[in-house]
Amino acid sequence: MNIKNVINKMLRKSISIPYFFIKRVKKDGIDYFMTQACNIVENSQYQVAYRKLPKTNDEIHMLDYQTNISYAIVMQGPIRTEENFTLTTVKYYKRTFPRAHIIVSTWDDESKDIIEQIEKAGAYVVLNSKPTCTGTLMVNYQLVNSLGGIKKAAELGAEYIVKTRTDQKICRLHFLDYCKALLQNFSNHSDESKENGRIVTLSMTYGNLFYPYLISDFFYFGKTSDMLKLFSIPLDTRERYIKIKKNATRREFSRLMIAPEVYIMKNYFQLLGCTGDDTIKDYWTGVKNNLICISMKDLDIVWPKYEDRYRMHHYYGNYFEDDSTDKLKTENFDFENWINLYSGILQYRPEYEKYADVIFK
Repeated sequence: MNIKNVINKMLRKSISIPYFFIKRVKKDGIDYFMTQACNIVENSQYQVAYRKLPKTNDEIHMLDYQTNISYAIVMQGPIRTEENFTLTTVKYYKRTFPRAHIIVSTWDDESKDIIEQIEKAGAYVVLNSKPTCTGTLMVNYQLVNSLGGIKKAAELGAEYIVKTRTDQKICRLHFLDYCKALLQNFSNHSDESKENGRIVTLSMTYGNLFYPYLISDFFYFGKTSDMLKLFSIPLDTRERYIKIKKNATRREFSRLMIAPEVYIMKNYFQLLGCTGDDTIKDYWTGVKNNLICISMKDLDIVWPKYEDRYRMHHYYGNYFEDDSTDKLKTENFDFENWINLYSGILQYRPEYEKYADVIFK
């Protein structure tokens, strides 16, 4: 038994009895208990808070915007059966976004029983065959799975598509209309009929302003035509693991497109006219002209797979606690930095290229 499980068992035993009495005498026992727990561990360095995220939306009150826009939510990846997570998320989306198409794009070797349950919950299921070549870090799995779901959304007549994951849940109640409003207000062209629109992407703490093309690949939102283009880039013909020299820099990792995020965004930017020369200048040009970057807090994502790594209480703003001014590991394109780049307040400077030549760790 690892130390994490031991601590969890000890904590459960130590708090179960007092919490039992608290919830009997307090209207909101969770709120009272967690507030007191935060007060106990607070110190001179940190103010501690907590947040509650809903597992269902049965008691959530939300304003009905009454929009007539046709949306599709494409949940891509293998089914997460732990706690029936994917199934529960489908039900959550169906109740929260009753007019949106919910599509689960997964593999053809998934359990028939769980597929039937997901379909009964109201989602369309697209079963894809796994590609014979995985590509670096299995990027082809994401490309094939995502494109299958996006094509289904196009077939259903969706005007706008969000690509998310089967092991994530977005808790913000109006995120679809929010992303649509961003595209409407930050159009690439005065004429909306032009060929290319922007894609809304998500900032995560591992992303970076100075690691060329490293834009998180968990979440993309855009017009159907743009989402089809994004995921129709060529499959990667390489194997899963690529050799790279010890102490390689961010720029060298970018050149080899080892990270799936980089493979996707670099290829997409090149389709739209970027050089793909692995410079900060080219990267920032692509971001400024073709994306809208939003922050984790804009979506309130639940992600059990990495619950210990990407929960928002691990850092303030956009930084892990071990970031440093000489490396700038986690300074990334959240909405704050993106809007400043878009507006010309944040401007490229040649000296920024030195950060791309920092050893990647």
